[in-house]
Amino acid sequence: MRRMAFQERQIVLANDCLKRGLNLSHFWRLECLTFSQRLFILLVLVVLSFGGTLTWAQEPSNSTEASCVNAAVVSVPSRPTATSSTDTTQCGVVELEYGLQRQWPGGGANRDDLTGGLRLGIKHNLDFHWSSSAFLHVMDGDGNRTGYGDNWLGLRYRFLGQTKRRPSLGLAYQAKVPSAAVTKGLGSGRFDHAPSFLVSKDIHPVHLDFNLMPFFAGRSPGSGFDHSVGFALSTAGPLTRRLGIVGEGYGYTTLNHNSPAFGSTMLAFTFQVQPRLILDGGLDVGITRGAPRKRVFVGVTYAVANVYSWMQRQH
Repeated sequence: MRRMAFQERQIVLANDCLKRGLNLSHFWRLECLTFSQRLFILLVLVVLSFGGTLTWAQEPSNSTEASCVNAAVVSVPSRPTATSSTDTTQCGVVELEYGLQRQWPGGGANRDDLTGGLRLGIKHNLDFHWSSSAFLHVMDGDGNRTGYGDNWLGLRYRFLGQTKRRPSLGLAYQAKVPSAAVTKGLGSGRFDHAPSFLVSKDIHPVHLDFNLMPFFAGRSPGSGFDHSVGFALSTAGPLTRRLGIVGEGYGYTTLNHNSPAFGSTMLAFTFQVQPRLILDGGLDVGITRGAPRKRVFVGVTYAVANVYSWMQRQH
């Protein structure tokens, strides 16, 4: 969900970039790189980041080694909300999550997006995230465009656990690696940054999450960043043993003259097929003039395996 809000802003930035007429003769500018060159750079960054976190985490401390390696594998989904929980991916576990959505921004335009990625629980309170838009289709006044979206790399850290009277607190950081085609208006070709402050609390049987989300969007052309601040509050609870319901309100302040402040609401349902496999689906409706009119989505989260346990068996 949060990535959807980011990506909507990227399309606006990219269209603005094209209208201003970038000088594409400068090969050192990121937007001048071919898709293959950008993809190569992305793969190098992903391999280095993922490899580095695996190397760092291969030797857990003695106090946590047994629980990281021997715990039963379960899913800790980050879908379908814009809000992130302080609950990190289970230690040692790789999770796969993907979602398909259709969005109607207004004015007769629509957008189809297949977005997903991987998460790795590095420690009990730290995880690594990689996500991307594997397929992106936009139809608006500029015509139909189809391509690959941007990629995001990030970390999430819970620095304070909850007690009976106190919520848990955490920090998250995501950086966008530009890979969407600027010439098609699918991305800005600039690096963006998205730090977040996370608050979570369980009030049985309800789980609450609140996020404060500054957003720094690289300007095209020129240097520096446009910035805004996002707020998100979500609540989730069980309807039956397997079926759950999620409600959320979220929004951002004004980013620039092309991307005004907006607010949206979301209602979704989740279904636990098994502890490591969770399905979701729902509807998002804009409640302010600057918000996308509506969005429908379905998604899946699957805890693939505990890689720490697999690595231990190899030795």
